[in-house]
Amino acid sequence: MTKTLVLSESFAAAHLYHQKAWSEAENQACFGKCFTEHGHGHNYRFEVGFTEPKTSREELIKSVKATTDLLDHQHLNFVIPEFKDLVPTTENIALYLLKKLQERSPAERISYIKLFEMNDLWVEIRP
Repeated sequence: MTKTLVLSESFAAAHLYHQKAWSEAENQACFGKCFTEHGHGHNYRFEVGFTEPKTSREELIKSVKATTDLLDHQHLNFVIPEFKDLVPTTENIALYLLKKLQERSPAERISYIKLFEMNDLWVEIRP
């Protein structure tokens, strides 16, 4: 039987939904309430499943925390270079976190990640 270790970490971040190439009306029509001058924030929850981990649980906890710390209490559009020209949707944030976690723990097999923006709004990626 395959053993999966599931870890979870929370963080808070703000983001702004807008496409620079679009007019204000186009952004408003597409993004609705999520399109505001300053953006808005969420309390995210990041969940990771490691299949048959090689690293200790404690080290993996540190790795997941260090990954989410990159975004914690940041305005993603203005602080994180990857989101300068990319809309930080839940999907794009999850892909960012997956890439950063894979860089931190290259020997580990990540079976899935989930990023919850709200309890009923989340994305799951199975690399």
